[in-house]
Amino acid sequence: MSEPKDLNLNIYLSRWIISDGNYDDFRVGETRKFALEFWAPTSLARTARRTTSLRQQRDYSYSICGELVFATDDVSVIDCGVLVYSERKGEVQDGWAVGDFVRGDLMFCVDPFFYFESLCHIPSIPALIYDWQINSMEQDTTPYILSEVCGRPGYVRDETRRSFKAVRGTDENVATPPDSCPEFVLHCTKLGTRHKL
Repeated sequence: MSEPKDLNLNIYLSRWIISDGNYDDFRVGETRKFALEFWAPTSLARTARRTTSLRQQRDYSYSICGELVFATDDVSVIDCGVLVYSERKGEVQDGWAVGDFVRGDLMFCVDPFFYFESLCHIPSIPALIYDWQINSMEQDTTPYILSEVCGRPGYVRDETRRSFKAVRGTDENVATPPDSCPEFVLHCTKLGTRHKL
């Protein structure tokens, strides 16, 4: 697998994950252990290109090319220079097999609890927990607008007015008015090797 030792990534973290007791607050300067979940706004597409790549885009998202290295009915794991997983059925289309390469756009997120609580017990699933140095952190202060969410009225971020503000930890809430469930971006460096738990 093609994993550079000191890889810098921007990783999203929702405050509810901490509020639920899955992690203590994150602080700049800490080294923390967690797996990466990925979220893709549209399904990743199969590609004939058989190399891994990871290119940062705006708003801390990435354009990736990676190999599907593990798949069950419940989870898909992709190597795109770092191992990441998703439980969402639409992220990787049906009919793909381990060894296929995929490409597309995605965001990295701190594993809420799915990997460390249950997925890590699936036979043969790769170790996905890395050591991460938190170099800096921002809160997503993009305002919300009323839109449609899953066929019903709901609030989503106004993508035309993206904004972020530096914070020292996830215990800060700098949005105006205060966001009831703030989201953060951790600017991290991957250290060392992977752990199963």
